[in-house]
Amino acid sequence: MRILLINHYAGSESYGMEFRPFYLAREWAEMGHDVTVLAATFSHLRKKNPTVEHDFSEEEIVPGARFCWVKTPSYHSNGPMRMLNMTLFYQKVKYKAKHLAEKYRPDAVIASSTYPMDIYLAKRIAEFSGGNFFFEIHDLWPLSPVVLYHISEKNPLIQMLQRAEDFAFSQSKKVISLLPHADQHMRERGFDTKKFVCVPNGVVIENRKVDISHTPQYETIMKLKDEGKFICMYLGGFARANALEDFIACAKDLDQDTVLVMIGGGLLKDNFEEEIKTQHLQNIILLDPVEKSQVNAFLQLADCLYIGAKRCELYRYGVAMNKLFDYMLSARPILCGVEASNDMVGDAGCGITIEPESPSAIVEGIRLFKEKSPEERDAMGRRGYEYVLRYHDYKKLAQQFIDALTK
Repeated sequence: MRILLINHYAGSESYGMEFRPFYLAREWAEMGHDVTVLAATFSHLRKKNPTVEHDFSEEEIVPGARFCWVKTPSYHSNGPMRMLNMTLFYQKVKYKAKHLAEKYRPDAVIASSTYPMDIYLAKRIAEFSGGNFFFEIHDLWPLSPVVLYHISEKNPLIQMLQRAEDFAFSQSKKVISLLPHADQHMRERGFDTKKFVCVPNGVVIENRKVDISHTPQYETIMKLKDEGKFICMYLGGFARANALEDFIACAKDLDQDTVLVMIGGGLLKDNFEEEIKTQHLQNIILLDPVEKSQVNAFLQLADCLYIGAKRCELYRYGVAMNKLFDYMLSARPILCGVEASNDMVGDAGCGITIEPESPSAIVEGIRLFKEKSPEERDAMGRRGYEYVLRYHDYKKLAQQFIDALTK
């Protein structure tokens, strides 16, 4: 099968987030499919962006799979330059739709960007190529900005995005979503959900050992372990949505033998450092981000892991946090302060699910972990590892996606 996946923000292991298009493309290519990922040259999500001379420059990622880059300008915030970035990507791909269809001759065209405007591009290319087009939902747009930023549903931009999403629901052959209950949103919009398929996020299973002993983060953590400290770790972005204020606030009520280790970066890191200094908190350590290849090795150093999120109406459609899959792959027990319609930690039996936005619940959860023996905590972690291998290995997810495209 020839597949064209359109994802404005697609990245790779060398460029950084977002990784899902890359992992799927790699697996599809290994299965014998011919795959093209169409993406913009600039994305705020990547750690590095490609430099190309011309629009629609190709870069082979693995044999049988390639990125096709569309030149777009850089931006630094949600302002006019980001809007220009999206507009130029859309206009350039629209203008070259027939050329792309004739060059790649896709049997399946997948619109996979966060914002739904590229559904029109997918439809146009599919019509030229004689293939089918599909809609992949990551976040629910325009519902997300309406809920998160209280933008009126009558806003012209919101109405334009809503028309695009409705078009996708009605015209695509299948609606494929990372969110397990996004079909409920389809029903609320008045559409039949028979074409809905959930293909969740996943992990790449690698057996290679990564040496982190040379890093300053490792030295700091090992010093804590040598002192007999119980380590509850958070690894990820320092963003408001992750409820890290509650994680920091719980520190003053923890036992002296417990340390919170936070590895990552983001806009709130300076604020957190100031808060820790002002409150004279001695049992929180903030460490710099680590390479993606090192994540699993660092997570394995913890006694337990924390993941949290602010309460959000959108979570009634489910959550698909990449961080949670990484946590489960590390085989460490998880303290999960996320309220959603799905609960992977509970399903897998790999940790404790607590009330979100509650420092006291975090303290109690850590206490419960400390009461368990190391063997009991290890057993919980192994259940998470086995669960994620069973249901979220990208090799299996790639096949599920192909099944959705062909059945």
